[in-house]
Amino acid sequence: MVDLYYIEDDPNIAQLVKEYLEQKDFKVTICNTLAQAKQALTTHVPALVLLDQNMPDGRGDSLCQWIRQNIEELPVIFLTVRDDSRHIVA
Repeated sequence: MVDLYYIEDDPNIAQLVKEYLEQKDFKVTICNTLAQAKQALTTHVPALVLLDQNMPDGRGDSLCQWIRQNIEELPVIFLTVRDDSRHIVA
């Protein structure tokens, strides 16, 4: 079983992704804020981090930089949705 942290503030998205990954034999811990994720990472380092870019307390890339400074070898994958209608071509 692969242990991962999913850092996502939208509870609906977080739950859907968690349920899917658990079916694939992942152990998923959801963190709803960057602060919660940092606290969790100071007590336990998972095998992988899935990270949303837009969080209520900052940007995911700032947490990624913190991870690189403190836990260099931890893999980070950005899993994010960007709703920007300016890029929709009709």
